[in-house]
Amino acid sequence: MEFKYRAASADGALVTGVVEAETAMNAEDLLWKSGLTIIDLKTRVKLPPIQSLLPSLFGVKKKDVIQFTRNMSSLLEAGIPILRALTIQSRFGSRAFKGVLRDVAKDLESGSRLSEACAKHPAVFPTFYVHLIRTGEEIGNLAGVMKELVTHMERDEATARKVRGALTYPAFLVLMAIGVVFVMLSFVIPALMTLFDELNADLPLVTRILMTVSDFFSANWLYMGIGILAVGIAGALYVRTKGGRRRKDQIVLKLPLIGTAALKGALARFARNMGMLVGAGVSLFEALRLISDTTDNVVIAESVVRIRSGVSDGQLLSQAIRSEEVFPELMGEMVGVGEETGSLEGHLLKIAGFYEEEADRAVAQVTGMLTPALTIGVGFLVGFVAVVQFSSIYSIAKAFPD
Repeated sequence: MEFKYRAASADGALVTGVVEAETAMNAEDLLWKSGLTIIDLKTRVKLPPIQSLLPSLFGVKKKDVIQFTRNMSSLLEAGIPILRALTIQSRFGSRAFKGVLRDVAKDLESGSRLSEACAKHPAVFPTFYVHLIRTGEEIGNLAGVMKELVTHMERDEATARKVRGALTYPAFLVLMAIGVVFVMLSFVIPALMTLFDELNADLPLVTRILMTVSDFFSANWLYMGIGILAVGIAGALYVRTKGGRRRKDQIVLKLPLIGTAALKGALARFARNMGMLVGAGVSLFEALRLISDTTDNVVIAESVVRIRSGVSDGQLLSQAIRSEEVFPELMGEMVGVGEETGSLEGHLLKIAGFYEEEADRAVAQVTGMLTPALTIGVGFLVGFVAVVQFSSIYSIAKAFPD
């Protein structure tokens, strides 16, 4: 945390500046020890970079990192020195990524290793990525490790993209339905209400209820819009907290159909990450730590932490997995076979392939069942509003003599 201060030096001169400390009390101690008499001290408000606020627009995308890793692997295999290869790569990609690569190149020029330079940019190069790069440096096969890393990242991204696709389209349909009904209740029906009032018509109960709701919407649509926006912002901020993320991930995993697809996608990524780390010579304990730090789903990350604790207590990986409710028993059995045969890496990769196929089937089931159901529901909702209004118009028309 940074604090702005105004202080007086020993000779009475006014001094201003910024000091970094954990708390205001620590900042005061630092200034007093520097021989300064504090006049004013307050927290410095530092806006986060736009890349962190809008990562999808201005941040470094995962596809940029994948392309960078693929190109670096090819360049290193061709015998090009790593610094030169990195300098070549820094000319391509998004503006944000170019800046990151230039920083990495500067660190290499100062004598740092690639893994050390990448570790300074955790938002771009996660811990898992950095650890594998370090492994490649230690065994002298950085190009080969980066090639395997590309394959892993592409499969991981493909699985995550399918699961996101299964969640996105249903959410879009629901939002579209809400938007259509909101427009009809706020603007379309009030126009018809004028006609009904002029005719002093005796309308059915359902129509009167619908018009009352419409009257409320048309009179308060601005306040409702502001309220919805405020709730949306509050929800987004809550989800960014640890408790909010955990609650959101719990809800996602418990959703019918969608939860199954999300869980199987997460299991596939867990197994593939474990297989790759174990194959690179990383210990089980360290591999589980890396995976728990980089898993998107908080519920699964907490389970991995407990699995790691069980392994540290002497349990086999399969035993620790079986003790976790979120992991299916079949996965523990398959891991156990790998431990018994001495081919844990190969079995973990087979498990990853199995759950990737299961995730694909779950996604297909979601899109095959949920999408038509939501489409019918949206059509019924909009159609109901329209039919109620037009039936009222028809009943009024019938009341007029020929």
